[in-house]
Amino acid sequence: MKIRLIYVIIGILAITGCNQESTTSSENVDTINIGINRDPQRINPFYAPTSLGREIFQYIFLPLADFHPDDLTLTPILINEIPEGQVDEENNLVNYTMEFKSEAQWSDGTPITANDYVFTIKAINHSLCKASAWKSYFKFFKDVKADENNDKRFTVSLDGDYMLSKELALTTCILPQHIYDAEGVLNTMSVSQIQNDTNAGEDSLQVQLFDKLNASVNDKSEIIQSGPYAISEYESQQYYILEKKENYWGMNSPEVKYLNAYADKLVFKIVPDEVTAISMARENNLDVLTLATSNTFKELMDDESFASNWTFHTPQVMLYYFILMNNDNGYLSDRLLRTAMSHIADVDDYIQNIDGGLGTRTIGHFNPVKSYYNDSLSPKPHDIEKAKSLLAEAGWTDSNNNGTVDKLINGQLEELSLDVLITGSPLSKNMALLFQESAKEAGVEITITQKTSALMRSENFATYNYDMAMTAVGQDAAPDDPYSRWHSDNARPGTQNNSGYNNPRSDELIEKIRTTTDENVRKEYYLQLQEEMYNDQPVIFLYSPLKKIIIRKTLDANTTAKRPGYLANTFKAAS
Repeated sequence: MKIRLIYVIIGILAITGCNQESTTSSENVDTINIGINRDPQRINPFYAPTSLGREIFQYIFLPLADFHPDDLTLTPILINEIPEGQVDEENNLVNYTMEFKSEAQWSDGTPITANDYVFTIKAINHSLCKASAWKSYFKFFKDVKADENNDKRFTVSLDGDYMLSKELALTTCILPQHIYDAEGVLNTMSVSQIQNDTNAGEDSLQVQLFDKLNASVNDKSEIIQSGPYAISEYESQQYYILEKKENYWGMNSPEVKYLNAYADKLVFKIVPDEVTAISMARENNLDVLTLATSNTFKELMDDESFASNWTFHTPQVMLYYFILMNNDNGYLSDRLLRTAMSHIADVDDYIQNIDGGLGTRTIGHFNPVKSYYNDSLSPKPHDIEKAKSLLAEAGWTDSNNNGTVDKLINGQLEELSLDVLITGSPLSKNMALLFQESAKEAGVEITITQKTSALMRSENFATYNYDMAMTAVGQDAAPDDPYSRWHSDNARPGTQNNSGYNNPRSDELIEKIRTTTDENVRKEYYLQLQEEMYNDQPVIFLYSPLKKIIIRKTLDANTTAKRPGYLANTFKAAS
């Protein structure tokens, strides 16, 4: 196994040399080597919208607009300007008219047109499309029409009550119609017809279209998209090489940061072991690296020989850590037991001793920097005696004095033993070990199982076949829509409600949040939802960390609160 690891490291070191020797006196950079700790496997925001996938797909797939990396305001990318919504009170719609930039084109040279946007909205809404993460949002699209006299101009209509109508209309990526539906199979169907079509599977042309589209989930080097880079080479579990497109149209708009491409190549090297990654950084084989824990980050800052060549960044990104608990079945379907687990977790200790104090505790799903975060609720304190009391209230006591609480269930004495899934990252491993130690004090046996995130999703979360899992959720700058992760509609296999959380009152509040456009009224619903979930403790909410990013001083680089904390395409050669 050690021999194989050595060859893997040699392989990724040989991909490119250090960028310092290849930069020029201009702003351009030859190669930027970026360390990531896992292989995202799927590079597609429609089918695999993961935070790890975003590390790479953000340079390939572009939305119409996105939140500016500096001030987090909506800024146009593929379109000329951010539109104002036109309210249609009679039909309860809000309409947005937009126009793609005249020079915008796909990577094969085909112009991006209104028909591509129309196709995207129809395709994601289609029952045969497997882009499940987006379906609950795309149902708010009610109509979309291309301008008959201008192939770059179109109007989209959304539910007038939906809180994120503008963000949804603008921040979706788009699909090239000429690649997936060159024959115009969906052209004659309206959005509403597609949303209500129950016989789509009987149409062979539609089946063929979506077989091809759904298969694109695994595409890598043959992706036709609009971003400044394309994957030129990759090796599973080792590296991805993104090369700047020649004569890229977006270079005419340097003020739009998402269109920048100062580096000829972005090389993502997959290095699971942080010690190995730091060694590669010391040896000039990495230029950008995000560290898992603050202690290592601070040690490098204090290392004069290392720090002289690096800049250190700690942006507050939209992300939080939590311990997933199975509300759907098993012992943790009991709210008392889940609350006991929350008191077992010593979150302050995790922040201080694992993350060097660089983190903010959170009581719920919403980031503490959001204006509607409920700061009147105090995080559950680490309290073993309180945990024992709750366990006893739930019927779990140590009746046989063996150190583990037990309960008579269906005539059988059951010991309280729970398994915690971890990815194997130093952070998840250390948290799990500390949690295991605290749980033992309360009489709860914890076992730890290591798996990849992909296996967790397919083998455990998709079937609710687990007890607990150390995980994280990335968020965006837009107002939060908690529907996909916390509404009972999605407490089923294959959705994002991986905890199986189900509370009618929470459902009601989530629905009100989604359909309230008045920010002040919506804030009240946000506050009430947080209180309801605080009482339920569907998961153990831990804390929102600061990112720990190091960047070589040969690069003129800034970081951002947007995930993953930086835009490598904007990095220039330092003067």
